[in-house]
Amino acid sequence: MLAVFEGFAVIAGVILVGFLLGRSGVLGPTGQQVIAKLVFYAGTPTLLYVTVSQTDLDLIFNSALLATGGSAIIVGILLFALTRWIRKRSTGEAMFSAWAVSYVNIGNLGIPIAAYVLYDVGYVAPVLLFQLIVLAPIGMAVLDAAGKKKHDTHWYSTILQVLKNPILLGAAAGVAASATGFELPRFIFEPIDMIGATAVPGALLAFGISLKDGWALPVRGTRSQLSYITVGKLVLQPVIAWAIGGPLLGYTGIDLFAIVVTSALPTAQNVYIYSMQYRQSEALMRDAVFITTVLAVPTLVIVAALLG
Repeated sequence: MLAVFEGFAVIAGVILVGFLLGRSGVLGPTGQQVIAKLVFYAGTPTLLYVTVSQTDLDLIFNSALLATGGSAIIVGILLFALTRWIRKRSTGEAMFSAWAVSYVNIGNLGIPIAAYVLYDVGYVAPVLLFQLIVLAPIGMAVLDAAGKKKHDTHWYSTILQVLKNPILLGAAAGVAASATGFELPRFIFEPIDMIGATAVPGALLAFGISLKDGWALPVRGTRSQLSYITVGKLVLQPVIAWAIGGPLLGYTGIDLFAIVVTSALPTAQNVYIYSMQYRQSEALMRDAVFITTVLAVPTLVIVAALLG
């Protein structure tokens, strides 16, 4: 248990450094964006390649994904139905609410938590691939069909957009290397490994910088929906993941802990980016990302106390 809290302390320390850098302004107005792009386009793809390529595929595509992916689908459908047919909101808001409770921040917070709390970033790959390959295309298809897309595009644009995602490409290359036993020459692999080492601290620093300006109360009209999202994301999804992973599939120990931790992560920042692209539920998604991120800290501590 002490090691778990030490892991959270390490994460909090790096986030604090990012916050102080943001408050001081030494990195300028675009510092966060530069770090975030470095992590997105270089650090995370290379980290995933290194990790997945050295991991047995049986450890990636296993039944644990039924718990993490299954809980995401169940809670997403519930929030979509609640929003669209009970609360009588638009299809766009219903889809983004479903995303907000199912699409976890596995790329930014998930990787450092897996590294310092679970001691294995391999737990990230299945969830990340599931979100990029399943949740993102399905959600975008629903939004496009509902006419919420900012600009009309060809039917295959969403598929091409997902396939060009550098994080997906890094993970896919790792899967291919693991499946074939391919190994890069040392003079190529070591620079990739070094770049991948920037992903965890870079993501935490960028997140810390994002907190520099504080936060305002949610706008009127979104507070009740925000409450449903918060409860669904931080309570319902991890409980369902535990029920599927533990009693149903029989996982115990660190594996069950990893299932619940990855399901209890906050709403992904990607969801807010998508809301800006589609010009739908932007304020709601911004607040959902912030509140679930802040409240995820005590949630994960409770999970660690119960299962760690």
